[in-house]
Amino acid sequence: MANKAIAQDNSPYSRYGLGDLNNNQNIVNRGMGGVSQAYSDPTSVNFINPASYSNLLLTSLDIGVEGGARTIRDGKSSFSSGFGTLSYLQLGIPIKKKWGANIGLRPVTRVSYNIQEPVTGNFFDTLRLPLVNRYEGSGGLYQLYGGTGVGIGNFSIGVNLGYLFGSLTNTTNIIYPSNNIYASRHTNRISYSSFFYKVGVQYKTKVAKDMDLSFGASGSLNQTMNGKQMTMSESAIYDASTNDYTTIDTVKFTQGEKGKIVYPTEFAGGIMLRKYDKWMIGADFNASNWGSDFKSYGVKDAAVQNAWKMSLGGQFVPNASALSGYWNRVAYRLGGYYGQDYIKLDDKNMPTYGATLGAGLPIRRMAYSNQYSMLNLALEIAHRGNSSTLLQENIYRVSIGFTLSDRWFVKRKYD
Repeated sequence: MANKAIAQDNSPYSRYGLGDLNNNQNIVNRGMGGVSQAYSDPTSVNFINPASYSNLLLTSLDIGVEGGARTIRDGKSSFSSGFGTLSYLQLGIPIKKKWGANIGLRPVTRVSYNIQEPVTGNFFDTLRLPLVNRYEGSGGLYQLYGGTGVGIGNFSIGVNLGYLFGSLTNTTNIIYPSNNIYASRHTNRISYSSFFYKVGVQYKTKVAKDMDLSFGASGSLNQTMNGKQMTMSESAIYDASTNDYTTIDTVKFTQGEKGKIVYPTEFAGGIMLRKYDKWMIGADFNASNWGSDFKSYGVKDAAVQNAWKMSLGGQFVPNASALSGYWNRVAYRLGGYYGQDYIKLDDKNMPTYGATLGAGLPIRRMAYSNQYSMLNLALEIAHRGNSSTLLQENIYRVSIGFTLSDRWFVKRKYD
């Protein structure tokens, strides 16, 4: 069961693999079910497919945050917790016609759990005592990246390069019923560091005077990360009133053990049909080879498997050029997705699916200014697991993105 003494985000599934994978789309695309492979926009930075940078026309500062609630059920009881975090911070820059760039920072994975498991321990073959196993985890991985995209005719190609870093900590505590017996505490922390890449392509063709059809794909082969591992085993006094541990004796300690972690191959493709300044609709397919590729210190993880997701979504603008009626210029978005999560416990596949709503709210620009700002909102209701899995999760997520676009490096003219 989840430990209710912890009020922050509590996701037991983040104990496995590299933790919970962050929702990695721009908030514009989140409102459309995550559809992003074939998407490009002059003032929106789509970091999922770096080929889209070639379409940037304005320098765009894009900031996204998210928050919400998670409910966990095990068939007998339920537990709810809240969360909030930065989604991304990025700056898209048009360099020349059909050539753009982007720099940014975003979280990739998150570990956050606190679980209690009542068990019975055997002592001296005949003595049986109730114990509590407590599992705790924290940390996350992040990407600092830069990318560029170039358009050649109807084609665009792009690449993201960057640095992945962070640390994940997992702790197991065994708490005994008597204060005369010290608790056992075992901690494992791995710090990760690696350079990474991702390539993308897009192709756009006109199918009517005011309509085009786009195709997109992106991905990377498996990449090796460097790891440094710290392990510690200790005996401690546990204070139930404060949920704190006081170390009595360190039984074992190792620090700086180097190793390799293999991050899996990822690939995705999508299609999008768009009517200029009116509507767009698209579909994506994403896959990642966690079960085939992922290894940590040379050991495969039995709790992960190959994952996939199918997304469908679109956007509608009543009248983008309307001079009156603010809501005519708002972009309304709708989408959904279905797939298979990368976590697999007790040999049971874990489905994941969700529905999204979104809106793009234009912010009135200043007179005599090149600025164009947009407030993007997305609401996601997601579910992970089913009646055959150990736990089921419901996630309610609200994402807010603010894009400030401006024409930089304009030569001033004076009479």
